[in-house]
Parts: sequence; C-alpha cells; structure tokens
Amino acid sequence: MTTAYHVADIRNIALAGHGASGKTSLADALLFTAGAITRKGSVDEGTSTLDYDEEEKRRHFTIDCNLGHLVWNDKQVHLLDSPGYPDFIGNALSALAAAENVVLAVSGPAGIEVNTRRLFHEARKMGLGRFIAVTKMDADNVDYRSDLEAIRETFGPACVPFNVPIGQGPSFAGLVDVLQSHDEDPAECPVPPTEAYQMVVEQIVESDEALMNRYLEGEEIGVEELRKAAHDAIAAGKLVPVLCVCTKKDLGLKELLDLLTTCGLSPEDVHRFGTRGDEADATEEEILPVEDGTLVAQVFKTSNDQFMGKLSFLRILAGKITPDTTLVNLRSGKTAKAGHVYVVQGKAQEEVPEAIAGDLVAIAKFEDLHVSDTVSNIGGNTSVARLQASPIHFPAPMVPRAVVPKAREDEAKISAGLTKIADEDPTFTVRRDAQTHELVISGMSDLHLDVIQQRLKNRYKLEMSTHIPHVPYLETISAPAEADHRHKKQTGGRGQFAEVHLRVRPVERGQGFVFTDAVKGGVIPNQYIPAVEKGVRERLDKGVISGNQVVDVEVEVYFGKDHPVDSSEQAFKTAAAYAFRKAFEKAYPVLLEPIVAVEVTSPSTFFGDLSADMSTRRGHILGMEAQAGGLQSIQAVVPLAEMLSYASTLKSMTSGQGSFTMEMRGYEPVPPNVQQQIVDRYQKSRTGVEEE
Repeated sequence: MTTAYHVADIRNIALAGHGASGKTSLADALLFTAGAITRKGSVDEGTSTLDYDEEEKRRHFTIDCNLGHLVWNDKQVHLLDSPGYPDFIGNALSALAAAENVVLAVSGPAGIEVNTRRLFHEARKMGLGRFIAVTKMDADNVDYRSDLEAIRETFGPACVPFNVPIGQGPSFAGLVDVLQSHDEDPAECPVPPTEAYQMVVEQIVESDEALMNRYLEGEEIGVEELRKAAHDAIAAGKLVPVLCVCTKKDLGLKELLDLLTTCGLSPEDVHRFGTRGDEADATEEEILPVEDGTLVAQVFKTSNDQFMGKLSFLRILAGKITPDTTLVNLRSGKTAKAGHVYVVQGKAQEEVPEAIAGDLVAIAKFEDLHVSDTVSNIGGNTSVARLQASPIHFPAPMVPRAVVPKAREDEAKISAGLTKIADEDPTFTVRRDAQTHELVISGMSDLHLDVIQQRLKNRYKLEMSTHIPHVPYLETISAPAEADHRHKKQTGGRGQFAEVHLRVRPVERGQGFVFTDAVKGGVIPNQYIPAVEKGVRERLDKGVISGNQVVDVEVEVYFGKDHPVDSSEQAFKTAAAYAFRKAFEKAYPVLLEPIVAVEVTSPSTFFGDLSADMSTRRGHILGMEAQAGGLQSIQAVVPLAEMLSYASTLKSMTSGQGSFTMEMRGYEPVPPNVQQQIVDRYQKSRTGVEEE
C-alpha cells in the first residue's frame, strides 16, 4: 500500500508571528474549515486541538511546535503551529526548518510586533514562501490601511494585498478577492480593490519579463496566468501575499487555504542542502526530494509522551519510510526499526503505512535521536558516506540560573528530569559547573525557565527553586613570596608534627599549577613529599581569599622538619595547606573574572541607551554595525558578572525588541575596588567557620 499523493502535492506550512497574534486560533479554524477536526477549539477555553499541553492550556499561549494536517484542493497540507513569544524562539525555528511556507500572523489591532519581524527575516534567509495573514479583523481599533502601509514599509513593496476587507472592526462583513473582483470599489473597503489589484499585478509581472512586456503593452493578464506567475514570484522571494482573516466569523479561511494550495511552495520548490563525508573533507550537496532512493530525514522536534514514550518528529527530505524501514542515526551510528509511523493531529497520532519525501511524521522509542539529527536507511553498501542534512541553528540560551531542590534527596531525580526536558528544547541546557559545583540551567528568559520549572513539577512531581549562579572567579598571585608553617598537636598518645617551608611564584596565564620538589638533605623524608603536594592541591580547590579555585601558580617546597614518631602524611598535608595560604596572602593575590564577548542587536532607536548601559557594566565596546530591517548591533567585551541578569534589562530597555549573544573570551583581573568587595563578602560568610 502506498500514499495517494506525491511530493508535488504536499504543502508544509508554518504559522508564525508574535504572541497573541492569533496563530493557534487560525490553525484550529483552518483544520475545522477543511473538515480535519469536528470541533473548532478555543485557546481561551483550553480546548484548542494544537495547544494541548497542560502548561499551554494554563497560560493560554503556545510553547511548543505543534502539528496538524488537512487535505484541501487535493493537496496534503501539514500545519506547524509555532510559539509567538521570543522566549520560545527555538520551537519557532524548528517549525520553519520543517516547512516550505510560512504564514506570518499580524494582529489587526496590535500591528507588527517584534517577533514577527524576526521570523519574517528568518523565513527569508531560509528561502521559504512567505504569506501574511492580518488577523482579528473584527476587533475594535482595526485600521487595515494603516496595517497594510506598516507591513509594506517594514517588509518591503513585495507585500501586496490579495484580498481586502469589506468593513473593518465590528463592521467587518466580508472580503473581496482582488484578482477575481477588482472592477468595483465598494465604499466599505478601506483599501479599494482596484488599488489593491494594481499593486498585485505590478508586483507579479515585475518577476516575469515576458508578462511585464505584455502588461506594458496594455494587455490584460488572465487570473490563472497571474496565479501561476504568483507561485514563481513567491518561490523567488519577490512576492509576499497579504490576506485578511477572521476566525470568529470564519471569514478569509477558504481563501487562505486556496492561495496556499495553488500558489504555495511544495518540497520541490525549495532547495535544501546537506553534506557528504567527514568534517575534514565534507562536500556540500543538494538533497533532492525524490520518493525513491536513499532515505534522508531530519529530526526537527522530540517530545516525551506519557503513553508512547519518546516521539521523534521527522521531516523526510528524500526517500520514504515504512514501518519495516531500519533507520540509522548518522551522528551516532545507532539503529532502530521505524516500527509505527504516525501523522499527528495535536496530541492524537494516526498510523500510516508509508511516508514520502516532504512528509512530516513521528516515530516512537528511538531514544538516541535528538533535534537536528539525520536518519537514513540501512540497505546497500553501509560503508558509503551518507548525505546528512545541514544542522538546524538555534540561539544559545543566555539566562543562567542555579537549581536548588526543595528536597535534598530529589537532586539526582531533578537532574534527570531536567535532562529529559532539555532533550526536547534545543534552547534549554543543564550542566554541572565543575568549579562552583552548582547545577545550572540556562534558557532564553525567566519566563522560559519558569515554564521548565512548572513542567518538571507537572511531569515528575519535583519542585525546585533557582537563584543567579555564582560567578566562577579564579584566584592567582602577582608576585613571588615564601612562608612556612609548623603543625604541632599533642593530645595524649601519638601527636602530630610537620613543618613545611614553601615558595610561590606566578606562572604564565593558562599554565595551571606547577609543583617543584627542591628539598635537600632529606629534611622532609621522600614519603611525605606527595602529602605536601596534596595539601597544596586541596587548598587550590578551596581558594584562599574568595573561596574560588587557585590557578597559574608554581609552588616549591624547599625545607621542613619531621619527627620520627609524630610525623604523618596527614600532618604534612595540613602544614603544607597552611604554609601555602600564608605565602599566597603575601604574594599580592589577584582575583580573575570571566570575560565574555557580547553582541547586542536591537532597533537603532535604542542604540544610545544600550551603549550607555554597556559602559555602566564595565563593558568595552569594540564596534557597531548596521543590520537589515533598521537594526543595529554592538560588539563588546564585558565581565560575566555584569551579564547574569542582562536579559531582563535588555527586554525592558527595548520593549522586548532586543536580543544578544554571549560567549566566553577568557579571564582578566578584577579591578581592586571590586575585588575588595568580593573578598569582604567571602570573609564575612566565613565568620565562625573553622579552617582545617
């Protein structure tokens, strides 16, 4: 048994845009209009087909990339509903990576918002067909002409209206298809159909020289010819149809489906590339969406289903999958039988006998699969280098928080639960900081991490609190010094005795710890030298002035004394630790702090405030650069300590329109005044704590 459609009949459509712009309501309405579901759900009432997660229902907005499917005009349509808030941008990018078309929802009352801009440009970079749906046309304060002008000003003249509203706001009563009915201009239309028709035709013929010549000669171009040319112009990125919809009144839905299925792009229209061979000699190659031949499929989403276990969602780029297909993960080499192959309608799975290039399907219980992995089929010569899809790129999470379990015995369970959640979300990470020993989670925002925290509680009944993590400072010295310590205790019976003399000196940054044995004449017996080194190393880990690890120091043991009865390894270890501490404190200690390279991007109107704020964070601005879409970026180096809560500040300063990236650059000395504050805080926290 085979599928009843072919690659050219598939339309993969991502619904994107800012939060609360009506994407999920639009998805539900499209599914209902096509008869794919029997009841049109409601986001506000928690009955949406696609927002089915408990946290999505509670918060009334989309968090994950959720799937649905329908048939319209004999085309197989896969819908990907994506989150609208920048906090969950990873799942929106997953949706774009699996689609050939994107419908960007622009709220009629609210207009263009920050995430709509970002996703429009991401879709352009990916070469996707772009459509704009102006939603909530029946809401108060809708001004369609202003919305259209803002869309064309922000995204360019390629954005043209394929239909115009009859009335707007509460008086919105219908739509005029400007290609079919452009001869009259009803008074109720805020943009006359004749004006809209002129924009559409001029933009379409501009992409086709032959049509342009005929148009300039005064020939009227037929509707069907215009639609075919519109498809080609959309594929070339030179046409972005704008349509009006109203889900409450079921207006504009059929028109949107008609346009997407007749003018939208199939998997054959978008070029996708991968690499073949090892990293050293990899060659780029186009992945052709053929139904027969070697399977190439990419994981664009994973989830953990209560009943099904791990689900991996695949975008099939080439070949086909049946339940009998043996899949190999090209990253790890691990294999598994596909087993059941599902198409997904919200939380419901429907088993299918076969899926072809272009399809979006889910398979269960292949535990090794992660987002961006490529799977192929075994068969033929397995030593031949396989074609791997280009990885999906996600922004790095910039908001770190240290985790504190509510119950100490839950620490291991919390770590395991967070790791499972991180497997589903490419913009969420979990790690154990080797220096501070804290369990640190990182996400896109405080809201993102709050959702993670709630999911941990809902799924695994585990609770935790979070705080800003400790900065992993380092301690070192800036001058040579020496000191000694005699450790002597007599409490009855065998006592403790050891005397150790040490010299310390700084070494080159990054050299670490160097231990030198310069003892002569056996004043410290050879069997105790390792104990001296161990005592110093333990103090390195604990730190001296701030409780942070000591680095880049040479320690030389050159003299000491022992006792034939009372000396022991423990005694020499203790004496060495104290001697090192004394020498370190004489050697002009320096605190090193991590420095990060930061790039901040925002609309240019906020640039002055952002530059001034960066200076208050002890940042050093390296450069500034203009970006597309009226954006600018600042490149700077800043101490990590000044960036741990920057995400919320940036959001406030730019009304949510700014973003930033950050990566480690190295360590530099802390200014003396800042160092003294850190040392004082540490010493105060140590009051009453007994050393050794």
